[in-house]
Amino acid sequence: MSSAPAPVSFFRRLRTGVPLLITIAVHVVLVAIAGAIVVQQNMAEKKKTFEAAALGERANQQVEHRLQVARRGGASGGASNPISANRIFSTAQGAISMPEMPDLPSTGVGGFGGFGGMGSGVGLGAGTGMSTSLGAGTGLGGRGFMSLSFLGMSDVRARKVVFVVDIGPGLLDIRKGGIRAFEIMRQEISRLVAALPPTAEFNVVFFATDQIRLFSPALQPATADNKKTFFSWLAPINADLQSLGTRSIPASSPRWRRPADDSLKLDEDYRPPLWINALHAGLEQQPDTIFLITGSAAPGSREASAASVERSRRERERRIAELVREGYDLPAIAAARSRALNKLRADFNAINRQLVAQNRDPFVIGNDIRRVLAADFQAALKRAGFTLTVDRTGWTDKAGNLMWDTPSSADAPAPSGPSYTDVPFTDTIAHVARLQAGLVRERVTLNLFLFAGPEEKPVTAEKNLGTLASRNGGRFSTITAKRLEEIQAASAASPSS
Repeated sequence: MSSAPAPVSFFRRLRTGVPLLITIAVHVVLVAIAGAIVVQQNMAEKKKTFEAAALGERANQQVEHRLQVARRGGASGGASNPISANRIFSTAQGAISMPEMPDLPSTGVGGFGGFGGMGSGVGLGAGTGMSTSLGAGTGLGGRGFMSLSFLGMSDVRARKVVFVVDIGPGLLDIRKGGIRAFEIMRQEISRLVAALPPTAEFNVVFFATDQIRLFSPALQPATADNKKTFFSWLAPINADLQSLGTRSIPASSPRWRRPADDSLKLDEDYRPPLWINALHAGLEQQPDTIFLITGSAAPGSREASAASVERSRRERERRIAELVREGYDLPAIAAARSRALNKLRADFNAINRQLVAQNRDPFVIGNDIRRVLAADFQAALKRAGFTLTVDRTGWTDKAGNLMWDTPSSADAPAPSGPSYTDVPFTDTIAHVARLQAGLVRERVTLNLFLFAGPEEKPVTAEKNLGTLASRNGGRFSTITAKRLEEIQAASAASPSS
């Protein structure tokens, strides 16, 4: 019987399995190292991707933030274009090539023979049009607006701009500021148009006496060619003493007439003043911003009642009968008055010819020659070295007063046509509201300027125009000749002007 094998000791078995254990341990270590390398690489790649995404997101947030700020700053409605916004903030060399702005025309000498003191022109140089003294021109806003400044009214956002400007003799009168004040206004209009980028659009509406004229039938892109055309068109305006107001506008320029449009739902009894009709013409252009300069804030009128017209007729007849009873020869008075005023007009024209020949500013008046007899005008004539008087022979009353308004005869007919009476300014505000509702898709911002003389105190007009501007999303400012000179000096001193 064979004996059983001796049992293998624990230590012997352990010595026999050591190579296997070492092999297993080596494999575990190698797998761990490989896993660590893979994890490290994956983590590094994810970190790079995260950082790039964060940068892109941050840039987009910055652009969006600036767009939101611009929208809240006054631009209304519409969605912004993120592509345009990114272009605006691009720092790449040559990313955008803006066309060079045309040189502005010199307004230093006019058609009056070169009256002095106006300098050598505005001299914007060859800037890009986005960086001038008129504002930063960032182009931001709900509808791609850029920020502008005009006649001291800064940070105005606009993309489609229309100027509505009074160019009548009343605005050129010495009580307002004379020829020089209009020259500065013309220069500032030119400066702002020069600053507009090609993506903007503009037009001009001029009004005087009973006419309204436009630069173009519709808004024009602010390209270099269109600007050059505009500067040439603007140059002769009020530059010839024999052709002032709308008569100085090139004959080919469009004339505006109030359309018969029942869809506007206007008050048929309301008779708007000229400056409101000019605003009507501007709103038809579909702008987003209007700058209106007026020398008057007349509210408009309505036809007088039949009873009021009858009272006026009876008063006139009573006055004529009274003059006849007192022995006045009405036809002789009318003839003497006509001769005196014709001579006064001829003497006034002779003074202006002398001023122009001396390279000095001429005097401007409207159709009423009586203006030259006013105290302020007489003082201005005296300062200029002239005197002007009217022949009083044959047309004074017994007290020595000039008889300005007597009819040419006792049986002279009463003035024909309807009589009118002024209305409250609230009617004017309501009329503009109807124009806004009927003519434009989005409300146009109205920025209003009242041109006043240094001695004028137009408190009521300022209040009325301020209300009209605020109710139409804009601002109001009173400007004087002195203020215009300050604005011109500031523009000349600006490094970017």
